[in-house]
Amino acid sequence: MNAKIIYFDNAATTYPKPESVYEAQDSYLRSAANPGRGAYQLALAPARLLFSIREAIARFLGVKDASRLVFTGGCTLALNMALKGLHWRKGDVVVVSPLEHNSVMRPLKQLEAKEEIKIVTMPYAGAKVIDPCQLAETFRQSRPRLCVVAEASNVTGSLLDLLTIAEICQGARVLLMVDAAQSAGLFNPRLSEIGVSIWCASGHKGLFGPPGVGLLYVAPEVELEPLIAGGTGSLSEQLEMPRSYPDHLESGTLAGPAIAGLGAGVAWVEATGAEKIAEYERNLALRFIHSISAYAQVFGPVGDSDLRTGTVAFRLAGATPDKVADRLDRQFGIAVRAGLHCASQAHKALGTLDSGLVRVSFSQFNTEEEVDELCRALELIAAS
Repeated sequence: MNAKIIYFDNAATTYPKPESVYEAQDSYLRSAANPGRGAYQLALAPARLLFSIREAIARFLGVKDASRLVFTGGCTLALNMALKGLHWRKGDVVVVSPLEHNSVMRPLKQLEAKEEIKIVTMPYAGAKVIDPCQLAETFRQSRPRLCVVAEASNVTGSLLDLLTIAEICQGARVLLMVDAAQSAGLFNPRLSEIGVSIWCASGHKGLFGPPGVGLLYVAPEVELEPLIAGGTGSLSEQLEMPRSYPDHLESGTLAGPAIAGLGAGVAWVEATGAEKIAEYERNLALRFIHSISAYAQVFGPVGDSDLRTGTVAFRLAGATPDKVADRLDRQFGIAVRAGLHCASQAHKALGTLDSGLVRVSFSQFNTEEEVDELCRALELIAAS
């Protein structure tokens, strides 16, 4: 194995992290006890820190009431808390995008079996993923209660026109739930303004935090039942969960070191500029697509940089994705991901469910020279 590793799997988790993220976690572990569970300084200081981090992240996301921003154990947990926390009725309809991750589809399939809800999948509309006119017509026909969309695909890097989708949902009085695992950190989303009902994100991807922490925003007009019940440090005389947020959805000891790291990651994104990061990663993706277009088939948007993130999925003729990824790793020291990327519905829509694809995903910490090295390696693999 090469001593040098070039990492292109940032859609799974960003690596490396900003130095401030490592420092924040180390500092927290060395100076904090259980936050908010005592009146002594080792408990009060981390409680104040986590409060300030929640407020800072809420400002970054455009959330007016920071108490509606809940810390979770990750995006998958946030999605499950939201989907399973809604009060479902038999026959309720959920409309989903064609490129949803298993973190959405698996809980929905559980709800389909348990609560007898109905899942309607939008047809794949190519680069724009969902056709707005088709979405409006689907709403008219199926009268859904909820629409769930991945703002950015973890397979193709395709970006949705979220503002248009939010307008359609508002007009039809349909709750809008956004899986922002792949888009958080690339925009300043103004969540309280654009009509998003529920928003879920990972901490360890575009927000450059550590694993083990995620975010769940619940709009004031939406009420969720807690997926997990337990101690909150508040209203301990009651056996019911507190109704006030965030305690209503935050049971047990919060992952303080991870939240501290997430706070440092979001601060780094703000200082660097979310739009600047998005543009840099898109430009790397477009550089890559242009270089491999002669010998590789790219899936997702290839020409319009505004319609994509820094994630690109492709395949080489005559070489299975797993073989390509293995050769890149063993022969060239380049880390990519091959397979179905925990998104079978997306690969079904793309027509690649049988073999999967190779995925590369770029970060602010990648360079043009690394992209060119990847292209040279793929050209050699394609030629052989």
